[in-house]
Amino acid sequence: MSFFREGVLNNWGLKLLALALSFLLWTTYTAEPVSEVGYLVPLEFRNVPANVEISGDVPTLVHVRVRGRSGLLRRIVPADLSIAVDLSGQQPSEISIHLTPARVSAPFGVTVVSIIPSDLRVPLIPRHPAAHSPE
Repeated sequence: MSFFREGVLNNWGLKLLALALSFLLWTTYTAEPVSEVGYLVPLEFRNVPANVEISGDVPTLVHVRVRGRSGLLRRIVPADLSIAVDLSGQQPSEISIHLTPARVSAPFGVTVVSIIPSDLRVPLIPRHPAAHSPE
């Protein structure tokens, strides 16, 4: 009983004020509207094997639509989003890549809604050794 009296009832006015402030902050945060914004994000190819190179008309930018609190989305720049495609172990051929929201690295509180284009064809051709010029 003494724990209840000293721990819970002691400074009850300050505790009630802290609870009211917490509720006010929570309602302010949750009342902020949810928005959706599109960004052009660079497509990054990682771990390209030394014996292949990317050929053809492969997009360098993809359109990514994200959803989140409007205040958060106003602070985001395209550099905060990234899409990486790992090409390690690939041989010369044409590969198909499906871009999903899980491939997008985005800040906390931001949800990726869509990626356009979502399917890519990436032609990988054999890399020719560079010709040595006489010195």
